[in-house]
Amino acid sequence: MEFKKTIVTLTLCAASLFIGEVFAQYQNATTKQERRDADSLEATAVQEGQAQKNKDEARMADAKLDRKQTKATAKEAKRIEREANDAAKQSKNALRSEKKAQKARRQANEQADKASKARDKSDIN
Repeated sequence: MEFKKTIVTLTLCAASLFIGEVFAQYQNATTKQERRDADSLEATAVQEGQAQKNKDEARMADAKLDRKQTKATAKEAKRIEREANDAAKQSKNALRSEKKAQKARRQANEQADKASKARDKSDIN
Protein backbone atom coordinates (compact mmCIF):
# COMPACT_ATOMS: atom_id res chain seq x y z
CA MET A 1 0.00 0.00 0.00
CA GLU A 2 2.76 2.37 0.81
CA PHE A 3 4.39 1.41 -2.38
CA LYS A 4 1.23 2.30 -4.30
CA LYS A 5 0.97 5.62 -2.48
CA THR A 6 4.56 6.44 -3.32
CA ILE A 7 4.09 5.48 -7.00
CA VAL A 8 0.85 7.44 -7.24
CA THR A 9 2.49 10.46 -5.59
CA LEU A 10 5.49 10.25 -7.89
CA THR A 11 3.23 9.79 -10.90
CA LEU A 12 1.13 12.81 -9.93
CA CYS A 13 4.26 14.90 -9.35
CA ALA A 14 5.74 13.79 -12.66
CA ALA A 15 2.46 14.45 -14.47
CA SER A 16 2.19 17.91 -12.97
CA LEU A 17 5.79 18.66 -13.99
CA PHE A 18 5.17 17.45 -17.54
CA ILE A 19 1.94 19.41 -17.78
CA GLY A 20 3.70 22.48 -16.42
CA GLU A 21 6.52 22.08 -18.95
CA VAL A 22 4.10 21.63 -21.86
CA PHE A 23 2.09 24.63 -20.71
CA ALA A 24 5.28 26.68 -20.34
CA GLN A 25 6.39 25.77 -23.87
CA TYR A 26 2.98 26.70 -25.26
CA GLN A 27 3.02 29.94 -23.33
CA ASN A 28 6.55 30.73 -24.54
CA ALA A 29 5.52 30.15 -28.15
CA THR A 30 2.65 32.60 -27.76
CA THR A 31 4.88 35.01 -25.92
CA LYS A 32 7.47 34.90 -28.70
CA GLN A 33 4.80 35.81 -31.25
CA GLU A 34 3.52 38.54 -29.01
CA ARG A 35 7.06 39.81 -28.51
CA ARG A 36 7.59 39.92 -32.27
CA ASP A 37 4.35 41.81 -32.68
CA ALA A 38 5.22 44.18 -29.85
CA ASP A 39 8.71 44.73 -31.28
CA SER A 40 7.21 45.42 -34.69
CA LEU A 41 4.73 47.89 -33.21
CA GLU A 42 7.47 49.53 -31.19
CA ALA A 43 9.73 49.83 -34.23
CA THR A 44 6.87 51.35 -36.22
CA ALA A 45 6.13 53.78 -33.40
CA VAL A 46 9.79 54.77 -33.21
CA GLN A 47 9.94 55.31 -36.97
CA GLU A 48 6.76 57.40 -36.91
CA GLY A 49 8.09 59.37 -33.98
CA GLN A 50 11.36 60.04 -35.79
CA ALA A 51 9.49 61.04 -38.95
CA GLN A 52 7.32 63.43 -36.93
CA LYS A 53 10.40 64.84 -35.22
CA ASN A 54 12.06 65.41 -38.61
CA LYS A 55 8.91 67.15 -39.90
CA ASP A 56 8.77 69.32 -36.78
CA GLU A 57 12.43 70.27 -37.15
CA ALA A 58 11.89 71.14 -40.82
CA ARG A 59 8.86 73.27 -39.98
CA MET A 60 10.78 75.03 -37.22
CA ALA A 61 13.68 75.73 -39.58
CA ASP A 62 11.23 77.10 -42.17
CA ALA A 63 9.54 79.26 -39.54
CA LYS A 64 12.90 80.63 -38.38
CA LEU A 65 13.93 81.37 -41.96
CA ASP A 66 10.61 83.12 -42.63
CA ARG A 67 11.05 85.14 -39.46
CA LYS A 68 14.56 86.16 -40.46
CA GLN A 69 13.39 87.15 -43.95
CA THR A 70 10.47 89.10 -42.52
CA LYS A 71 12.79 90.98 -40.19
CA ALA A 72 15.11 91.78 -43.09
CA THR A 73 12.16 92.98 -45.20
CA ALA A 74 10.87 95.13 -42.34
CA LYS A 75 14.33 96.61 -41.81
CA GLU A 76 14.60 97.40 -45.52
CA ALA A 77 11.12 98.97 -45.49
CA LYS A 78 12.08 101.16 -42.53
CA ARG A 79 15.26 102.24 -44.31
CA ILE A 80 13.29 103.12 -47.45
CA GLU A 81 10.73 105.01 -45.37
CA ARG A 82 13.50 107.01 -43.66
CA GLU A 83 15.04 107.83 -47.03
CA ALA A 84 11.64 108.87 -48.39
CA ASN A 85 11.04 111.10 -45.37
CA ASP A 86 14.49 112.64 -45.77
CA ALA A 87 13.84 113.24 -49.47
CA ALA A 88 10.47 114.82 -48.65
CA LYS A 89 12.13 117.13 -46.10
CA GLN A 90 14.82 118.10 -48.60
CA SER A 91 12.17 118.76 -51.24
CA LYS A 92 10.17 120.88 -48.80
CA ASN A 93 13.29 122.81 -47.81
CA ALA A 94 14.25 123.29 -51.47
CA LEU A 95 10.74 124.57 -52.25
CA ARG A 96 10.90 126.96 -49.31
CA SER A 97 14.36 128.16 -50.41
CA GLU A 98 13.18 128.63 -53.97
CA LYS A 99 10.17 130.66 -52.80
CA LYS A 100 12.48 132.84 -50.68
CA ALA A 101 14.86 133.24 -53.61
CA GLN A 102 12.01 134.22 -55.94
CA LYS A 103 10.72 136.67 -53.37
CA ALA A 104 14.19 138.13 -52.96
CA ARG A 105 14.59 138.44 -56.76
CA ARG A 106 11.19 140.07 -57.06
CA GLN A 107 12.06 142.53 -54.27
CA ALA A 108 15.46 143.19 -55.89
CA ASN A 109 13.72 143.83 -59.22
CA GLU A 110 11.24 146.14 -57.50
CA GLN A 111 14.10 147.98 -55.79
CA ALA A 112 15.99 148.17 -59.07
CA ASP A 113 12.86 149.60 -60.73
CA LYS A 114 12.44 152.10 -57.92
CA ALA A 115 16.10 153.02 -58.11
CA SER A 116 15.82 153.40 -61.88
CA LYS A 117 12.77 155.63 -61.52
CA ALA A 118 14.50 157.63 -58.83
CA ARG A 119 17.55 158.05 -61.10
CA ASP A 120 15.34 159.11 -63.97
CA LYS A 121 13.67 161.69 -61.72
CA SER A 122 16.94 162.96 -60.39
CA ASP A 123 18.31 163.22 -63.97
CA ILE A 124 15.29 165.25 -64.98
CA ASN A 125 15.72 167.64 -62.05
